[in-house]
Amino acid sequence: MQRVTARYAINAAACISARRLSSRLGTCWSQRCPVRFTATKAHLSAADKAADATAAKPWVAPPHNRSVAHWLYISAACVGGVVWLGGVTRLTESGLSLVEWKPISGVRPPLTDEEWDREFRHYQQFPEFQQKPTMTLKEFQFIFFWEWAHRVLARSLGILFGGPLIYYARRGYFKGNGRFLTGLVGILGLGCAQGFMGWYMVTSGLDSRVLKERRKATVSAYRLAAHLILAFTIYSFMLRMGYGLKMPVMTPFPRMAKVQLWLRLSFAMMFVTAISGAFVAGLDAGLLYNDDFPWMAGGVFPPADHLFALEPTWRNFFENHSMVQTTHRVMAGATFLTIAGLNVAASRRRGFIPPPVFRSLMMVNTALLIQVSLGMWTVMSAVYVPVAVSHQMGALILLTTLIRMCAVVGSRGLVLA
Repeated sequence: MQRVTARYAINAAACISARRLSSRLGTCWSQRCPVRFTATKAHLSAADKAADATAAKPWVAPPHNRSVAHWLYISAACVGGVVWLGGVTRLTESGLSLVEWKPISGVRPPLTDEEWDREFRHYQQFPEFQQKPTMTLKEFQFIFFWEWAHRVLARSLGILFGGPLIYYARRGYFKGNGRFLTGLVGILGLGCAQGFMGWYMVTSGLDSRVLKERRKATVSAYRLAAHLILAFTIYSFMLRMGYGLKMPVMTPFPRMAKVQLWLRLSFAMMFVTAISGAFVAGLDAGLLYNDDFPWMAGGVFPPADHLFALEPTWRNFFENHSMVQTTHRVMAGATFLTIAGLNVAASRRRGFIPPPVFRSLMMVNTALLIQVSLGMWTVMSAVYVPVAVSHQMGALILLTTLIRMCAVVGSRGLVLA
């Protein structure tokens, strides 16, 4: 009898230890505990039973957290919509169709024939029409629509974000976390700066000197890159803060520091690649080397005289079409290798990885493969508009998966109030 009791005591101790380890690692006990230990439940203490019951319940974000998080998700989705419209506007060469900046009255488009004629005559005074003197009113209305929709959605986003922010602040949602409120106000400030940056970008294409400097009525590639990266920054902050309100605390796991390091490197590389892509878009550099992809002028890289045609040398990385496309390809490859390193650091063969982290990594890998495929398709199709827009949105989706993984790995279980 004593031997039987001792055996049950040993089994009970092993069961308790396994349960505690399982709860720490985020796994389900019902899938891990051997059947032969189920008879020892009577030997568990009340404290152990309470701990097991708590661990079995999924973490649920407080009501204030959920409300604010959903608002941030919707706002981020609207930013994504603005980015999509901006991509279509750029690729259809519609960005210079609205030659005045009217934040309030500009929301109303021309409605009558007289208003359309007046708007078209005003447009004819600027360099883009001088380059396309045969443009008809119908063609003008087409490009006008895209730029107008882009601006109106961007301004509507200011109301969508600013209104609830004031409401939540007045209701005391952020009393327990003033830093979070500061971050939201910072996002609102970035949104205002983005509006000014958008118009500052457009003015670079309305100057009469643009045809002499660039031989084409187009906006400055520097300002376009700043405009796009600012949009990506706003999107990233919205999404990261929203995820931070919905994620439970991540229990430390083996090699967590290495995973975080490679994740940060992947995020940084992806962002730099997006910046180089913005210069490709601003210079129309994607129209080079379309016929012999993946080669460039018959080789892995273009000839040196193509890459370093401008003086001083640094200008080639931002203004030379050949160098800009080459840089974008190199940065894309470096991003691919960095995310491959992230996979090695988070490999299940090298130890336990919590299921939420593993699922997030699979999302990153899927988005990466889709984005690489879209990038190659964009070059081979000579920047076919639907494919090129999909490639731009693919960058945003890859950014989303990386932000989500950052939130999962680094979650602290933030509570607003």
